Amino acid sequence: MSRNRSQGASLFGNPILHPLNVILILNCFIFFLQYFANQQLVFRFGLTPDFVLSGAIWQIFTYGFLHEVGLLPLHLFFNMYGMYMLGNHIIPIIGKTKFTILYFVSQVGAGIFVVLSAYLNVVLGGQVPLLESMTSQTIGASGAIFGLLALFGIFYPNAELLLFIIPVKAKNAVWAALLIGFLISQFGNGSISSTCHLGGALTALLVIKLFPKHFLPSTIPYLPGLEWESPKQKETNFQSKAKQVPVEDLFQDQKKSNESILKQIELQKDTSSVINYLQPLQVENANICPPSTYNTEDPICLRCEWLPNCALRKAKA
Repeated sequence: MSRNRSQGASLFGNPILHPLNVILILNCFIFFLQYFANQQLVFRFGLTPDFVLSGAIWQIFTYGFLHEVGLLPLHLFFNMYGMYMLGNHIIPIIGKTKFTILYFVSQVGAGIFVVLSAYLNVVLGGQVPLLESMTSQTIGASGAIFGLLALFGIFYPNAELLLFIIPVKAKNAVWAALLIGFLISQFGNGSISSTCHLGGALTALLVIKLFPKHFLPSTIPYLPGLEWESPKQKETNFQSKAKQVPVEDLFQDQKKSNESILKQIELQKDTSSVINYLQPLQVENANICPPSTYNTEDPICLRCEWLPNCALRKAKA
């Protein structure tokens, strides 16, 4: 954790009250409480379909803040890591409020899906292995994470993700992760709720389908190899036969400007001079990346109009 006099306390490059940090801190705090609760938190707030149908409706929401307590907090770590990494790419596109809504709606939707799955299993005789049982207990934020993963796959379909060291295109990541989880449950020692994961992803896709104007903006920040076109852009490109301008050419001016700024920084005599030089160049309301991603040799950084903001933050560190 660090403190910037102008921005207040921050964590991983974001303000403490940023949605990513609020979700992270809340999950970690509840995980800490689990050590002293003697399974009472899991019993009362974990998701058990039989309890939900008996009146414990809150469990379709609260289960997402509980994680398996063991020698190493791997369950919590992987969920929060996924939330933070996906969120850093999604929030600049849809904003903090819509991100928070999508996260928790996916969490609740996944919980409802688990309960419906268990009820369907009872209707079918209770012997369907792919469905949940009424007494199964589900905990973890992975339902919400799968909602984020589904949205990320729409925004960045060609991005390459590593799922258990297996490279997978983002557009296929949800289905590949479901398959891996199912195989682990069937042939390994792990107990993974594929129903919860599927429910989170389907809930996010339903939200996007119902509210496309809110969750599918006309443009997104460009990242090499992670191209995405909105439905409106696809229609325009289909109807137009005009020659497209190479993406590289569109950023030449910004790249030259940033290279000039970096040269001027090198010419400054001390840190104070660097700060004075960069201060007038700041872009207001810039949603800059975490400090660890700042790299003056990275082609993405060289194309970014917010480079002066990152450079100033580094100079003040």
